Amino acid sequence: MGAGAAALVAAPWARWASSAPRTEADADILIGQSCQLSGPLAPLTREIQEGAGWCFEQVNAKGGVHGRKLRVVALDDAYDPQRTADNVRLLIEKHGVFALFNLAGTPTTLAALPVVREHKVPLVAPFTGTDALRSGFDRYVFNVRAGYADEIEKIVQHLAVLGIDRVGVAYLDNAFGTGGLDAVKGAAARRGVALAAATPLAVDGSGLRASAQDLARARPPVIVLATAGKVTSDFIAAYSSSGASAQFYALSVVSSQQLIQALGDRSKGVAIAQVMPYPWGSATRLARELSDLAGRKGVEAGYNHMEGFVSARVLVEGLQQAGPSPTRESLVRGLEGLRELDLGGYVVRFSDRNHNGSSHVELTIVGASKRVLR
Repeated sequence: MGAGAAALVAAPWARWASSAPRTEADADILIGQSCQLSGPLAPLTREIQEGAGWCFEQVNAKGGVHGRKLRVVALDDAYDPQRTADNVRLLIEKHGVFALFNLAGTPTTLAALPVVREHKVPLVAPFTGTDALRSGFDRYVFNVRAGYADEIEKIVQHLAVLGIDRVGVAYLDNAFGTGGLDAVKGAAARRGVALAAATPLAVDGSGLRASAQDLARARPPVIVLATAGKVTSDFIAAYSSSGASAQFYALSVVSSQQLIQALGDRSKGVAIAQVMPYPWGSATRLARELSDLAGRKGVEAGYNHMEGFVSARVLVEGLQQAGPSPTRESLVRGLEGLRELDLGGYVVRFSDRNHNGSSHVELTIVGASKRVLR
């Protein structure tokens, strides 16, 4: 199959549209997504989709937004940037989506940006913290999560307080990973923390044992992981098998539940930066709502479910503000008009000069019980 035509994959919560071109005035609101529905990052994407889907299901059950149901078309890009760009063009030009939502991945989202700008289609809540989407203002991109630079700043600040003066970095050999490495270098330099060593990791997970051995030779007490998906747990396992030891700090795009499942006891002590509210317990209204929706599906929600849920809530609020006859431009104005949206434990701030909705970061750790602790 060609790119884009590859996978119009149905999630349980999605109602799929026909391939006929649509207009902004059509009865239902069609949302487009290009993400990883196959490959090593698919389990991560699945959690985000589930969380978003629970929100959309809830909204549609109550009659939709101004009486219009939300429908989603998701195309598989398998974490291939060119395929993502092709998918986004297909979503806009063939499927006629009203807006784009939760594009997943740094290199993939960056590859799609020229198409987004060409067609002036709002992109809401991309699942990436890349600085490339945050360092300048883009009228059509709305970031709901904090950036990777915010996460890494929090990690390195914490390490400096603990008196750690050397750090290693393992990073994916792509735009996401190299951006993470650059952020560590900057944050470490500002706090007098030395970069002991850094090693790139193949996106497909090949050669991890050799990469682990390279980093182990420097014996860093702490390793920051600018990684995502299965590569993360596989690298930790390979490093542990090398005979060296270190404290691992991962970024929010790592699924804590998948990490614990993959590593078992070896996951204990792994620290993970989080950009969403704690999804367990009843401390926030968001956590209670998410837990209730997940329970109805027989699923234990985690941070990625929370991110999908929060992202969908923001999109829905923007559509509410856009009015009963929304256009793409009225959605942009609707999102900008949210100003300070408190979802019940998570605040998103947008304006006509700021599309970076949050800088919230907190550190968590996998405890002895193999549960994520704050």
